[in-house]
Amino acid sequence: MESQKIHILLQKYFDAETTIDEENELITYFTSGDVDESLKMYVPMFSGLKELSADENADLSEDLMNHILESEHKEKLRYRWMWQVVTGIAAAVIVALLAVNFYGSRNDYKDTFSDPQQAYAEAVKTLQFVSDKYNKGLAQLKPMEKIDDAVSPLKSGISKVNKGFKQIDEVTNLNKKLKKE
Repeated sequence: MESQKIHILLQKYFDAETTIDEENELITYFTSGDVDESLKMYVPMFSGLKELSADENADLSEDLMNHILESEHKEKLRYRWMWQVVTGIAAAVIVALLAVNFYGSRNDYKDTFSDPQQAYAEAVKTLQFVSDKYNKGLAQLKPMEKIDDAVSPLKSGISKVNKGFKQIDEVTNLNKKLKKE
C-alpha cells in the first residue's frame, strides 16, 4: 500500500502538483533506506534534494540572491552612466553647433561700392545681362506660337463636339425624367 501511495505522489511530483509536505514525504521515503526495488532509481535524486534543502545551504542561496541583485544594480548603474555620457556629448554638440551658427551668421556686411552712381551703373549692367539671357530663351519658344496657330482650328471643332455632347446629356436627362413620370 505504501508503494502505491509513493507512485501516486511521484506522478503528482512530476506533474508539478505536489505540496511542500508531499515533497518532504517523498524525500523522507527515499532517504529512509527502505525503498521499493522499482523505485530505487529515484533515490539519488531525492537524496540530492535533501542535501540541497539543508539549512547549511540557506546562506548559499542568500549569497546567490545578493550576488544577482548586486549584478543587476551594477548593470543599471552602467547603463545610467552610459546614458549620461551620451546625452552629455549630444548636448555639447548641440551647443557647439548653435554657437557656430550664431557667430557665423553675424556677418558685418560692407557695401562693395562707395559711390551710389557706380553701384547703380553696375546694377543696370547686371540686369541688362539677365534680360538678354531671358529674351534669348523666349526666342527659342517662337516655334511654339506656330503650333498654337495650327491647333486653333481644332479648338473650334472640339468646342462644337463638346456642345453636341452637352446636348446629348440634356436629352438623356429628359428621358430619365419622363420615365420617372
